[in-house]
Amino acid sequence: MKKLRNGSVYRSIFSVALIFAFALMPFGAFAASTLGTNMSTTGTFTQTVGSATAAQFQNAAGTVTSLIVDTTNNRVGVNTTNPATVFEVQGTASASYFFTINTIQAGGTFAAASVAYSRFGAGTTGHGLAAADDILVSGLVEFDDNAFFDANVAIGGAPSTKFEVQGTASASYFFTVNTLQAGGTFGAASVAYSRFGIGTTGHSLAAADDILVSGLVEFDDNAFFDAKVSVSGNFETSGRIRAGTASHSFTGDLSVSSNFLVGSSTASQSSGLYTAEFGGGSTNTATVSILFGSSAASSKGTCFQMKNETGDWVYARVIGTTWTVNSLECNR
Repeated sequence: MKKLRNGSVYRSIFSVALIFAFALMPFGAFAASTLGTNMSTTGTFTQTVGSATAAQFQNAAGTVTSLIVDTTNNRVGVNTTNPATVFEVQGTASASYFFTINTIQAGGTFAAASVAYSRFGAGTTGHGLAAADDILVSGLVEFDDNAFFDANVAIGGAPSTKFEVQGTASASYFFTVNTLQAGGTFGAASVAYSRFGIGTTGHSLAAADDILVSGLVEFDDNAFFDAKVSVSGNFETSGRIRAGTASHSFTGDLSVSSNFLVGSSTASQSSGLYTAEFGGGSTNTATVSILFGSSAASSKGTCFQMKNETGDWVYARVIGTTWTVNSLECNR
């Protein structure tokens, strides 16, 4: 009976000590302790402590921290012991979806979002980006499929048209079903024809395949015209002019700095002795027909003004059927 009484006393003392242990634990009366291999609760696990290492999950050796909770700065870190933001992951993270009502800051070292727009890289905008759905990309961008832009696109400056390049652009081919406007500042195509320069047509150009050139044009090879050519000013050539069977007319002067050769497809053998040569070609036999005058009934005669061997002007005309040369000026 006495032995049983002593056992009850021992059990009572142990129970009281256990109660004190749990009662004093929140007040820091005990040092760190180790629990068993598993811990579970059907209620809420609360830790009320302000510490940069309030909770840590480490490997068995205690050398690698997989998860840390910093209750002093309200931060959580994965694979880091010093998270710099509210939630920081050092390594690769994945998610089925990612939603945010604020900006995305990627490709740089950011303690906090310091700009009002989203960005890839630490660069800052040079074009007034200001909203969370604006995106700045400081590095390269690659599209391996179609890209769709519902507004204007600019390269090197602010766009005034659907697609604008400030600088040099190149393309293997260029196709358009509309007009080409080049060599000027155009907010939009204001004329129905293509043009180089900002001039406007004086000859009723009206189609997309009509071209107006306000500046100079240089051809370093042959130029072919399948229809008429109209020249309102002087027409100058340092070589030959070859005319086909069609009629040709000039409203200005025809200036030729070399020999004027008509009726032959080969150069003269006179070595430049003659200013103008009229021949019938190699297929004809010394037959040259030249018309001086008009077919109108009011046309009365033709006069040639020439210099004689002494340098005096003389005038040649046909009177009746007689060739006459004298000093009587033409139009007299």
